[in-house]
Amino acid sequence: MIDADKHTAPAKKVLFVANTDWYLFNFRLNLLESAREAGLSVQLACPRRDHASKLSALGYPVHAVPFDTQGLNPLAELRALVALARIIRQTKPDVIHLFTLKCVLYGCLASLVGKRTRVVGAITGMGHLFTTRSWRTRLLKTPVLWALKIALRGSNAQLIFQNSADRDEFVDHGLIKRERTDVIRGSGVDCKRFQPATRQSTEGPLSLLFCGRLLAEKGIAEYLSATNELRASGIDFRSLIAGAPYPGNPSSLSQTEVEALRNNARHDYLGHTEDMAPLFAKADVVVLPTYREGTPKALLEAAASGCIIVTTDIPGCEGIVDPGLNGDLVPIKTVAPLVAALKQIIQATPEEREAMSQHSRKIALERFSDVQVNQRTLAVYND
Repeated sequence: MIDADKHTAPAKKVLFVANTDWYLFNFRLNLLESAREAGLSVQLACPRRDHASKLSALGYPVHAVPFDTQGLNPLAELRALVALARIIRQTKPDVIHLFTLKCVLYGCLASLVGKRTRVVGAITGMGHLFTTRSWRTRLLKTPVLWALKIALRGSNAQLIFQNSADRDEFVDHGLIKRERTDVIRGSGVDCKRFQPATRQSTEGPLSLLFCGRLLAEKGIAEYLSATNELRASGIDFRSLIAGAPYPGNPSSLSQTEVEALRNNARHDYLGHTEDMAPLFAKADVVVLPTYREGTPKALLEAAASGCIIVTTDIPGCEGIVDPGLNGDLVPIKTVAPLVAALKQIIQATPEEREAMSQHSRKIALERFSDVQVNQRTLAVYND
């Protein structure tokens, strides 16, 4: 009798690479679970910090890579690249899935040392390399793009973008051919975890929530200016701010500015918030005047939670807001349109706001469910 188990093909191995364990746990855990349910052997490569033990406890082996989010020390960057190359050579994955621009660059280079493997890069956002114009950014941009072009071609990577505008920019720069790209809107949202809650806005002032890193390109300055103008006009509301500074980014608020925000009685500054579901359940309107995004995960979670959304009219936010139906879209780097949009929502009737809440939920279910997103992502592994 033939032992069937001896002839069972080994599971295809997938190595997920990210520059923080927090990102994998909070933004991609549903993809890891979907990959494992599909019969794939899943391993992770990232810095071992606060969330690595949680990922290990769930059965995902975590290989330590000393990625530095500030990325200013050439020796530290070289150590991270060498460590990643060593992990790839040891684990021999069939597929390497890289998240964020930096990991795509390093992962594509590191993949060249091992066996030929399928390389998939997820461009979750263009980062401050594309969104800021400081002298340091301009100095770095040309060599980074040159290195990225070499890495992408050498690894024959397939890139997944979260919106068509980011894909077009890569193609126009000659970094990759269009046929080696896909557009999958965001990382999806778990509509079972994020659900609408009964809000108390009919009994008191509405709650506005800014959630995002405290960076200039996230629109924190525009949010603070808009809330100041609303209060100056006599409009009552509660302001919540959930987010932390990002010292590795030159546009981050300084520690002094963060302390001033913490002591400002006009806002409830919450800092970094681990579990966003209860916070979205309390918020009526989520405000993100961002300059550029892939597809903001926070807005997808807010929509699934039934929040009204006010954000900017950029490709990354396309489809999350139907203006007038579940919020509004405003131009980037402007305050007056943001004030007008928020004023209209605050002054709407409870029935009008409830209809907006229901439409947000409908958008999350029909356009951004993680089930759909994960199915499309896993299909890329086999293309």
